[in-house]
Amino acid sequence: MESTLSSLSTVYSYYLKNYYRSRSFYLIFSLVSVASVLMIYLSIHYLPKIDSLFSTQTSVPSDLKEKVVLYLWSYVMSDLPVFAAVFFSSPAISSEIENRTAFHIFALPVDRSVLLIGKYLAAASAATISMAIFVVSEMATAEYLFPGISFNSILLSVGVLLVFILAISAFTFMVSSLFSKNLYSYITTFIIYFIVFNAANLILSLLYNYNAFFLLDNAASVIPRIFLNVSPSVFGSGFSLNGAPLSTLLLSLSIMVIYIICSLVTALVIFERKEVR
Repeated sequence: MESTLSSLSTVYSYYLKNYYRSRSFYLIFSLVSVASVLMIYLSIHYLPKIDSLFSTQTSVPSDLKEKVVLYLWSYVMSDLPVFAAVFFSSPAISSEIENRTAFHIFALPVDRSVLLIGKYLAAASAATISMAIFVVSEMATAEYLFPGISFNSILLSVGVLLVFILAISAFTFMVSSLFSKNLYSYITTFIIYFIVFNAANLILSLLYNYNAFFLLDNAASVIPRIFLNVSPSVFGSGFSLNGAPLSTLLLSLSIMVIYIICSLVTALVIFERKEVR
């Protein structure tokens, strides 16, 4: 057991350093930084215009403005990890085959399960680190616009974000295990998450008035819905200024955990049978 943990720690440290030093990390960090700057500008510049958004004769209460601003921040925050996961996790397995480095790695006295879990944790950690500047920017902007704000809801959304990063990273690892070329893994992950999931949600909503809660993108939609409970369904009418109920939050977290477990198990089964030719 100690040897396994030691091997896992070594694999994790090695690949985390590789991710940290890679161009992908700086590319994602730059993307998150640009998104943070844009959100800071939009929050400060358009905060006075929220009154006209609700078309009311009286001024919108400060707590509602707070929820709107935080909802917009979290809405963006729920999509950024997808890009991070694709850049860090998509080549995790396929690159070993494409670059022929698997010849050397598979020969090491390390179980493939330890290698995969170590790389997975390193990729998820790199994605989490790259998101840190966005989270800090959100908190700083919220404190600037709404002095004395309670960070409980923000911290809750960040906690759900961490689970989502684990879920989307695991899903991306599973997709990566299916291919031997990085490009195929990149494209497939983007297509599934942004096109297939959205198309399935649209079709089920349009034809059957059914919210596909089991899709990962719908589960991730709970991150902004912590502040304003806007239904992710295109034709849904669910809306609440109080945020998503606890049952919805727990359901979304459960879906993410299922994705983590199923994706990692599938990736491990495929990875164990991988051969380098």
